[in-house]
Amino acid sequence: MNMLRTAVTVARYIFNIIPCIMASSIKCLLSYVSKPQILSGFLTQPKIQSLQVPQIRTLIKLSLRKGKRKSIKAVTKRFFRLAWGGWIRTIQGRKKHLWKKREKRRNRYRQHVFCSSSQSHKLDRMVCKFWKRRKYYVDDPYEPYHSREHYMYTRKNFAPAPPRKC
Repeated sequence: MNMLRTAVTVARYIFNIIPCIMASSIKCLLSYVSKPQILSGFLTQPKIQSLQVPQIRTLIKLSLRKGKRKSIKAVTKRFFRLAWGGWIRTIQGRKKHLWKKREKRRNRYRQHVFCSSSQSHKLDRMVCKFWKRRKYYVDDPYEPYHSREHYMYTRKNFAPAPPRKC
């Protein structure tokens, strides 16, 4: 009876590896699997499916009580979302070895840079809807960057396009 259970377990394992096995060949396969030499070989081999699963690095956490998405703290600390959906961040290494770096580079480190569209989309998936809503701050230093009136396709207020230089 024990041998039959292990044979069924191995058959299930084989079904996971080769989904296109026909029903007529399963009986033949189970007769081969019931031999102890072949059976021990199947049980000691690692699962092939687990090796083929690609790694996913977009971390999405869920709360235990309600099952809602939770924001990732590192995203909310390191990035800032603008009202039009873009994200900005500081340049990496802006506080490291400043005594080595020239004044031009130190000035560049004080600036913020925009994230690309794919990075912005990924960051949107990593935060909940609270962080996607616009926040209003007194004397917000990022106020000019919250609107995209200078860009023709996202302009809300009608204004004539600036004249082209020939």
